[in-house]
Amino acid sequence: MTLNGLGLLILLLPLAAATGWVIGRRNAFLAKPRPVSLNSDYLKGLRHLVNEDADKAIEVFVRLLEVDNETVETHLALGNLFRRQGEVDRALKIHQNLVARPNLAPMHRNQACYELGRDYLRAGVLDRAENLFKDLADQGIFQTRSLEGLVSIYEQERDWQRAIETSRRLESAQGQSLRPVIAQYYCELAEQSRRKKEHEAALSLLRQALAEHPDCVRASLMEGQIEEQNENYKKAQKAYQRVVRQDVEFVGDIIEPLERCFIALGDLPGWHKQLQQLMRHNEGAALRVAMARLLVREGRDREAVDYLSKYLQDHPSWLGFHHLLDLTQGNIGGALSDSIESLRKALQQMIAASPNYLCGNCGFEGPSLHWQCLRCQHWNSLSPVKDLIPSVTSTS
Repeated sequence: MTLNGLGLLILLLPLAAATGWVIGRRNAFLAKPRPVSLNSDYLKGLRHLVNEDADKAIEVFVRLLEVDNETVETHLALGNLFRRQGEVDRALKIHQNLVARPNLAPMHRNQACYELGRDYLRAGVLDRAENLFKDLADQGIFQTRSLEGLVSIYEQERDWQRAIETSRRLESAQGQSLRPVIAQYYCELAEQSRRKKEHEAALSLLRQALAEHPDCVRASLMEGQIEEQNENYKKAQKAYQRVVRQDVEFVGDIIEPLERCFIALGDLPGWHKQLQQLMRHNEGAALRVAMARLLVREGRDREAVDYLSKYLQDHPSWLGFHHLLDLTQGNIGGALSDSIESLRKALQQMIAASPNYLCGNCGFEGPSLHWQCLRCQHWNSLSPVKDLIPSVTSTS
């Protein structure tokens, strides 16, 4: 017998026993001599339990609980328990049985419909779940939860326009702003346009995203990428620079794109000035590494190594140390000793395996930036890690 089955039986045994006792007492009170069939069913369920046939035992005990307006809460709780434990087929049967009852109170029927919608959603039968949630939401019943269910469906179907429309209804229903998430939906639409090389349409959608949520880092990064691809380097610079005001934690994500733009414009002094400005907002190693690279590009190799070495003395960083070893090996002349070279290669392997982004909601770690967490499905919850960390849960 599985642990799940045992847990369900622990729940069902007292319910079934209580039901049998109540009905037995009722029959005794009415002085009806006919045998109580529920008691025999109860004994039959016990035999299945003794024989370690949990499925049949649960089926018998569920059947003992007659559906009426007094026991419907028990059925709903049982169906939800099945769903939480992954036994969606059983949850579906219980909730379908409730919905089919003609004499069920409207309140209980609506709750059963909502739970049935959740069953279908869990089972991946999205069209049926959508129909149930839409009916409930249109009637104003379980409106917030039904609209949340619809948003989840449209996200899975990648129907971003309907996700936007439904999120606006959800905003009104719950009185809470969803603008940061709606901005992400506009970014998803922009991604679709960009893949079709419809750059003007994509940029228009990104402007809508920024109108919804001015601090949408994703919209600025995407705008910069599109403008850079179209060789509009000044516009790309402006978009990338906006990220610093939106969320300084993402400075590391704009360093290399900005560097490319300044180099494409032949403006190394401008890049030097830009780096100094960025350092006022962020003291991370990535900016110092970029400055060292710039010094090397200007032919000041020894100065680059000294600059990075001095920084690392006060701000230890594995990433910075790895770049220092790279600079020492590639630009100063003379090979590193065997032991230092082994360390450099080991660091390189650790950096390659280390996650670059961390979800602040569930702790998910990953090498790539996902604007919706792959584990907990929260939007805008991933942020860059500041240095090399051992990865135990990262997923490519």
